[in-house]
Amino acid sequence: MKATIITIGDEILIGQIVDTNSVSIARHLNGAGITVESKLSIGDSDHQIESSIRTALLTSQVVVITGGLGPTKDDITKHTLARIFNSELRYNDTEGQHIESLLARRGIAFTELNRSQAMLPACCTPLHNAHGTAPGMWFECEGDAVVVSLPGVPFEMEHLMQDEVIPRLKKRFMLKSIVHLTLITHGIAESLLAERIAAWEDALPDYMHLAYLPAPNIVRLRLSAYDVERSEAEVAMRQEFGKLEQLIGDHIVGEEGASVESNVHRILSERGLTLATAESCTGGNIAASFTSMAGASAYFLTGIVAYSNAAKSNILGVDSATIERHGAVSREVVEQMAEGARRISGADYAIATSGIAGPSGGSVEKPVGTVWMAVATPTRTISMMRNSGTDRQQIIKRASAYVVEMLYNELRKL
Repeated sequence: MKATIITIGDEILIGQIVDTNSVSIARHLNGAGITVESKLSIGDSDHQIESSIRTALLTSQVVVITGGLGPTKDDITKHTLARIFNSELRYNDTEGQHIESLLARRGIAFTELNRSQAMLPACCTPLHNAHGTAPGMWFECEGDAVVVSLPGVPFEMEHLMQDEVIPRLKKRFMLKSIVHLTLITHGIAESLLAERIAAWEDALPDYMHLAYLPAPNIVRLRLSAYDVERSEAEVAMRQEFGKLEQLIGDHIVGEEGASVESNVHRILSERGLTLATAESCTGGNIAASFTSMAGASAYFLTGIVAYSNAAKSNILGVDSATIERHGAVSREVVEQMAEGARRISGADYAIATSGIAGPSGGSVEKPVGTVWMAVATPTRTISMMRNSGTDRQQIIKRASAYVVEMLYNELRKL
């Protein structure tokens, strides 16, 4: 069973908004056992809408459209669909009453433009939008295919997919499952990881497909199986991932949803240990990654963004002579930052970063991307320098990941 997703709106094509709808729709369809064959974003053109739908129906049994269902003149999806399906528009009393009631609760008058939203192609099945004024539409096509039109407002689309579309698709078609299982690895490059597990990958059953999904300092290994019985496939896939313990056990973080940060969170919480951060170039990104997790107050004591040299000295107690001699981006300074954060907070562990995030400020000796990181523990302080690239945001993300991994490796020794 294959699907095509079409998102409509000039605002998507000019980069004014990010298309999150197709991501959400694809997740829902995959969860129901429907393979998304393609995604397409098009402008507010009746010609583009019609040609895209007709092309999609050549290869897909399910076509899901979002956008163009509002009350204004540029919202032309409904009219185009009526023409495609040779259907006239008729006023739907149920949807009209809902729209009028919804607007009344918001203190908005029910105008002719609003009334037009209840004008639907006579051949469609209305999909009740409990959260907005634009009902969705379900069209049955020749050749056992379905076209679904949904509003472009993300939360309205989300509710309709969950409450209306997916249940109808499951009832309409005999669907087998698509199963994805993801294992998170850390601290090993994608190329080296691929070499390490090559024999395992070659021996996978034919119905399992492996994908590598790299991100800063982690690689996701995703196994996928199509047209399978879910429970049997999940058991088999977990058995396959279990074989990786002997090959890359030290680099395994856990299944999808796990992270190095969440593992640190768990260890600190379980052992009653505490943490502080002292950040320069990462600007509080590390502290935010921990405090975003529920329960962080049990172990996270303080996060200090000591961006200037004066703050490093006055708040963290870094020796100004050390800064002058070695520079703020140095082993000596970052170790004193970590030790200072641990000392003034009373935390068991502290981590620190100091680097050059760019785009300016680099030198031959210390180019942009140079970051020193340190972890202060109850027994020692360790540090490391990594070059984290040339893009400012990537440098911040990578440096944050590197130093949290350093802390994780220390905690795993307990």
